[in-house]
Amino acid sequence: MQKGVLVVDDEPVDVMVVEKTLERAGYRVWSGSDYTQGLGVFQSHADEIDILIADISLPDKTGIELAKACLRLKRTLKILFISGWTGAEFLDYAGISKDDLHFLPKPFRSSALVSRVAEVLAATDPIHWLEMPDAACSGE
Repeated sequence: MQKGVLVVDDEPVDVMVVEKTLERAGYRVWSGSDYTQGLGVFQSHADEIDILIADISLPDKTGIELAKACLRLKRTLKILFISGWTGAEFLDYAGISKDDLHFLPKPFRSSALVSRVAEVLAATDPIHWLEMPDAACSGE
């Protein structure tokens, strides 16, 4: 059965690269450019989406907030965060360790993305940060 991926990133080129890479690897891919659009796509296709790939820094809310909203709708959803250095700094600011997340720093190679997605889909580790208050995830 083909696995479904939702990619949410505000950089159109990054979305296009991730979409094409994962489609070539056999995944079915949906995308969004911010929290609101990503959540809407997820709500429409939750039964088909197995993994969310979200940039930590989104224009309207964070990728962490998006992940939490999606996980409330589908507890079995897998999450992979992507980000450049500002996203990694945000994790420190929000008090979340990269060790508690599945994380792939930008820029990354296509082979690293495909490998990391397969790894996250196979993972069984608990999501420690899910119970964190939303205020902490938004940096407030």
